[in-house]
Amino acid sequence: MDIDIEQCRENDKIKDIISKSGLPIKHIKLLLRLSDTIYINGINYNVMVEGDQVLILLISSKPENKTGVFNTYSITNVLYKVREMEKEHDDLETWCEIEDGFFKILLNVKP
Repeated sequence: MDIDIEQCRENDKIKDIISKSGLPIKHIKLLLRLSDTIYINGINYNVMVEGDQVLILLISSKPENKTGVFNTYSITNVLYKVREMEKEHDDLETWCEIEDGFFKILLNVKP
C-alpha cells in the first residue's frame, strides 16, 4: 500500500477523504469523530475508503514517527473509541490486523 506521508500529517486532508467517501452521513460523522480521536492522540495515520469498507492505517505515534511504534495510552484511546462505535451502532463491524508494522483498523458498514 502506498502511504501518503503528507496526508498522515494533515488531518484536514483525511477529513476531506472521509467527507467525500459516499458513505451515509451518519457513518461520515462517526468516522470524523474517530479521525479527531486519532489526531488528538498524536498518531500518524491514513484512511482509504472502498465501497462500504474503511481502512484506517495507524502508522506511528508522534513525536517518534517510527513505523510500528505506538504510545500505549494513545493506541488504547483509539481502540476504546472504535469499540464504543461498534457497540452503539449495529450497522458497523470492526476488526484489527497487524501487517508489516502497521496497525490496521477495518470498518465495514452494513447496509
